[in-house]
Amino acid sequence: MKENNKILQLIYVAWRERWSDSQWGINIKKVLPRGVSGDVYNLADCLLQQAVIGSTANLLVLNYLKHSLCAHLISHAAVLRCIAKYDKLERIYCVTALLEFLAPLIDGVTCRCKSEQGSLPTAVVQLVLWLFQIFGRTVQHYELYGVISAEQSYMLDQVCVVIDRLSKHQFLLAILYVGCHEELESYSKIREKYATIKGSLANSNFTPSLPTTEQQLQQLAYIDAKHLELQPLNDLQGEPISYCVQPLLAVEVLLNPGKDTSYYVAELQMLQRLKRYSNTRLFYEIIRAGFLTLSNVADTSHDTMWGAFMFFKVPHIIKQLHTLQRVPGDQPPPADHIPEVVEALNMLIEDNLLLDFMDTKCSCNIMEFLLNDWTKQYLVNDEQVKKLASQREPSSQLLKKYESGQQTPSNINFIKRAEVPLSGILKTLCTNKVQEALVSVLCQVLVGNSFELILSVATVEGRLKTFVSRLIQCNENSKQVPGEVGKLSVIRSTLFDVSFLMLTSIVQTYGSDVVLSERGDSFFEKWVRECMVERNKLKNPKRILALCDESIVDELLLSLSKPEAAAAQLSNNSNLTWQDICLNLPGVLHHVLIAWEKETLSSADVKSILDNIKRRLFSFSVCATSFLCAYMYSVSETELLKPLNMIQQFLAPPTSEDMSSQENVKERLALSFQIIRKMQQDVHPSPNTKSRCVASTHQGLISQTPLIEQFRDVWRTVVADVGYLPVRAVQTLESLLLAGGPAWLATQLVEELLRCKYMRDMTKITDIVFAVMHLDIERTTEALLQYVVAPLILKRQGDDINEPQSLLLARLCVYCIISCLETRSAVSGAALKKRSRSHDEDDLSNTAKVRKVIGEGSDNSSDFTEGSVGVSTLMGNNNTGNADIRTAPLTLKEPLQSSIEHIFRVFLQFVSGDELLPKTTFVYQFISLLVECGEERVVSVLRLLPPNLMQNLLKVMATDDIRVGLISRLYELRVHSGRQLAVSDLCLWRNIQLNRHSIHL
Repeated sequence: MKENNKILQLIYVAWRERWSDSQWGINIKKVLPRGVSGDVYNLADCLLQQAVIGSTANLLVLNYLKHSLCAHLISHAAVLRCIAKYDKLERIYCVTALLEFLAPLIDGVTCRCKSEQGSLPTAVVQLVLWLFQIFGRTVQHYELYGVISAEQSYMLDQVCVVIDRLSKHQFLLAILYVGCHEELESYSKIREKYATIKGSLANSNFTPSLPTTEQQLQQLAYIDAKHLELQPLNDLQGEPISYCVQPLLAVEVLLNPGKDTSYYVAELQMLQRLKRYSNTRLFYEIIRAGFLTLSNVADTSHDTMWGAFMFFKVPHIIKQLHTLQRVPGDQPPPADHIPEVVEALNMLIEDNLLLDFMDTKCSCNIMEFLLNDWTKQYLVNDEQVKKLASQREPSSQLLKKYESGQQTPSNINFIKRAEVPLSGILKTLCTNKVQEALVSVLCQVLVGNSFELILSVATVEGRLKTFVSRLIQCNENSKQVPGEVGKLSVIRSTLFDVSFLMLTSIVQTYGSDVVLSERGDSFFEKWVRECMVERNKLKNPKRILALCDESIVDELLLSLSKPEAAAAQLSNNSNLTWQDICLNLPGVLHHVLIAWEKETLSSADVKSILDNIKRRLFSFSVCATSFLCAYMYSVSETELLKPLNMIQQFLAPPTSEDMSSQENVKERLALSFQIIRKMQQDVHPSPNTKSRCVASTHQGLISQTPLIEQFRDVWRTVVADVGYLPVRAVQTLESLLLAGGPAWLATQLVEELLRCKYMRDMTKITDIVFAVMHLDIERTTEALLQYVVAPLILKRQGDDINEPQSLLLARLCVYCIISCLETRSAVSGAALKKRSRSHDEDDLSNTAKVRKVIGEGSDNSSDFTEGSVGVSTLMGNNNTGNADIRTAPLTLKEPLQSSIEHIFRVFLQFVSGDELLPKTTFVYQFISLLVECGEERVVSVLRLLPPNLMQNLLKVMATDDIRVGLISRLYELRVHSGRQLAVSDLCLWRNIQLNRHSIHL
C-alpha cells in the first residue's frame, strides 16, 4: 500500500509540473521504487481504486490512468482487467464514468510486448462479462419496476455505446474469440447472463437506445469465427454454369460404377461446399451432367452404364442429399415431391439445345420419359410431370415428324426393361443343379446388347457382386465330371463355357479386384489370379508356365497334333477335365512356339493345333490368348509376329461343321471374339490405330505415340467441347496416368491451366483439372504439391506465377487437399479403395517401355526434374493402406502429409525476407483459400504450418488483405500453444495496422 501511495504522489507531482506525454513515462520510471516495473498490474489497480473510491468518480485520477497508458507504464490488458473487477455496480456515477472512460479507449486497444499478450484474452472476456452484468442489472430493474431513473438510462446508453464499439472492433472480437477458449467458466457465465437478458427484454418489452444492441449482445455471447472478417478469395458468384460436376461424375462413374449411393453423395457434398451451391443448383448440375454425358456415349457399353446411372442411381443420390441438408426443426417437405428438384428441372427445361439432342437420340420426350419413373421415387408428382412435359411437347412433335418412324431406338429406352430380367437371372442362378433351362437363360442374355444392359443395371443397383458370385458358383457346379456322358455332359460343358466367358468379360470390364473376392478359392478365381491378363495387371509368363503339369502338357500335345485323335482325347471319356486343359494350355502353346521358331512345326501344323484347341470350348481360346498376350509383353518386337498370328487364328470364323456340332455357338463365339480382341488391344494396340480418344474405346499402356502427343490430342477434344469431358477422354486420361505417373499428368494439367489468358477459360480449366485429378486424387494431389507447385515456386525470380493464374493454381491445390480429406472422412477405407493401379511384385516391369514412349518425340518445354523422378517413385507407392476413418475423421495421412509439410517449408523461404514477390502472394492465397474453403475440416493440415510463417507473411504483406478472420482460424484454439500463437499474430497485425494508419508529424 505504501508503494501505491508513493506512485500516486509521483503522478500528482507530474500533473502539477505539467509534464508532457513524452516526458511522463521517462520521469516516472526514473523515480519509481526498485522492483516496480513499468507494466505492473498494481499500478492500474491502484489508479482505478483511487478513481472510484467514493460515490462518484475522480476524473483527475482517470486522467492519470490515461496518461499512464500513453506513457506505456501500464498495458491495455491491465486496465481492462481492472475495470472488469469493479463490482460495486450500484454506484451508478462511478460505473458511468468508467464506461465513458472505456468508450474511446476501445479503438486503441493493443499489446506492446509479449508479457501483455497472455493476459489480453482473459481481460477482454472479463470485460464483456462486466458489461453484460451492468446491462442485465438495469434491464431486470426495469422488468421489476417498469421504470428506470435518468441516471440508469444514461448508464445503459453508455453500455450500449461500448458494446457497439466492441462488436465492430475486429481485433477485440478476435481476442474475445480466443479468450472464450481460455476462460471457459467466465464465458459460460456470459451465455447464462445473455439468456437472462433475453428473457427480461422479452418480458418487459424494453427497447435499448441502439436498435442493434440485442443482436450485438448475441454476437458477443456466441462469438464464432464467422463474425470475424475474412477476405474472400473463393468468389464464385459470377459462375453461370459449372464445369466441374459433369467431369467429376464422368471420372467417378468410370472408376467406381459399383459404389453405393453414399460414395457419390460424399463427393457431391464436398463439391457443394467448395462451390457453395444450393440444393436446387446442385440437383440441376447433376441432372444436366447426366444428360451431357449420355449425349456422347452411343454405341459403347457406357451408354447403358450412364443410362442406368441416371435412372437408378441419381434419384437415390438426390434423395439422400436432400435428407442430409435438412435442418432439424424445419417444416417437413411435401410427401409427393421435393421442391428443389422441381426448381432444378425448371432450370433444365430452359436448355433447349441439350434436351432437343437427347430427344433425338432417345426417340422420345426425354423429360417425360425420365420423370415418369421419378414419380415412383416421389421426387416429382404427376401434375408437375405433365407441366414439364407439356413445355417440351412442341419440340417432341417436331421430332416425331422428323423421324418418320424409322430411327433405331437408343439403348436408354431398354434400360428400365433390364431390371426385371436381372432379377429373374439372379433367381435362376440360385439353383445348384445343371439344367438345360439355365443354359438357355444365360445364352439368351448374350443376344444383342442384353448382357451390357443387365450388367449396367446390376452395377448401378449394387447387385454386380451378387451376379458374379452366382455365376462363379454356376461355373463351379458345371465343372467336368470324369466319366459323365450323354446330354447332361453336353449341358454341363455349355454351361461351363458360357459362365466362364461371361465372368471373363465382367472381369475385363470392371477389374478383378472390384468384382472378385481377394481369397476366392473357386477354379475361375484362381485362374484369374494366376493366368488371366488384365488391362492393368499383366502376368509373368514364366509363372503361368510353372503351374503346368508336364504330363498333362505332353498328353495334350500328342492329342492336339493329330486331328483324328483330338476329338477322342478331348471327348467326355478323357481323364483330362476342362479345368485341367485351361490351366495347361499355356505349356502346350509354349512348346508350339518354340517348335515353330525352330521350324520343327510348319505353319499348317500350328494352324491345325490351334483349330483343335478352339473346336471344343471357346473358353480354351480365351485361356490360350491370355498366355500369348503375357508372352508378347515379355519378348522383343521382332518376336511378336508368331504369337500375333496365333491370336488371329483364334479370331478366324469357325467352319459350318463346327457351328452345327454345338448348341448356342453364335452367342458364345461372339463373346469369345470380343474378349480376345480386347486382350490383344490392351497389350498390343494396332499400329494404325490413332491415339485420339475419339478413335478407340480403350487406350493401352503401350502405344507407339508419345504420351505428350496423346495428352494434347485428348485435351484438344476436351477444350473443343467447352468444358465437357467425354467418357472416352476420361479413359484416355486414365491410361496416361497409368503410363506416365501422377507427377507427369499433374505437370501437363497445370501447364494447360497456366497457358490460359482469359479468366473465364482459367476458371473452366481449373474445374476440369480438379475433376481429372480424381482419377487418383491422393497420388495426384501429392504429386501436384511436391513435384509441380514446389519446383514452380523454387524457380528463379523471373519466372514468377502472376495473377490471376496464381489464384487459380492455389484454388486447385486447396480443392484437391480438401477432397482428399473429405473423401477419407466420408466413407470407410474399403469403400474408398479405387481400382488397383500397381502391378504385382512378380509382374513384369514396363519401366523401359514407358521411358521410351515418354522420351521419344516429347517437346515438353517445362519438364520438372522433381516430376520426372517422381514418376517412378510414385508409381510404386500406390497402396497406402486405408484405415477405418470413421474413428479418425479428417486425419491427414502419408504420403500426402509429407507433401504438405514440404510445400509449407518452401513457402517459408519466400516470406522470410522483406521483398513482396508474386510468389509471396501465392503463399497468402494458398493459406487463405485453405482456411476459407476448408473451415474446421482442414485442422489437420493447418497443424503443419510453421509457427512463424504467418508472422513473416504479415511483415511482408503490409496490406489490408490479411484480416483477423484468417489469423483466428489458422490455429487450434483448444490448446494453449495454439492460443498463444493466435494472440501473438493478432497483436502483430494490430500494431501493423495502427502504424500504417497513424499520423506522422
